Amino acid sequence: MECDQKTLRHLRYPEIFALGDVAGVPKGKTAASVKWQVPVVEDHLIAAIEGKEGTATYDGYTSCPLITRVGRAMLVEFDYNNNLVPSFPGAIAPLEELWISWLMKEVALKATYNAMLRGKA
Repeated sequence: MECDQKTLRHLRYPEIFALGDVAGVPKGKTAASVKWQVPVVEDHLIAAIEGKEGTATYDGYTSCPLITRVGRAMLVEFDYNNNLVPSFPGAIAPLEELWISWLMKEVALKATYNAMLRGKA
């Protein structure tokens, strides 16, 4: 769906917003992206209902947990400009193969994705 990449608002129908896979943005096709897109859409929807303009913007955040081998993965997080935007600076180095990144992908993220699908995250 065509939309403004910062507000996620449809370009021709201002009452419609996009999230996740249907959002016509250059990045952000992951569940992690949706987690950051939802507050932007929420801000703009509430503002629209109140007759105002929303202020929140989406920077293109996306996360790619890459399993490099059993027990090792890299958690690469970046924005529209391909800037690294790590969620855990100092704890998880985005370009290093780490056991903790693998554990996060295999255990924590699966539970988070399932919770999001059920509307509980």
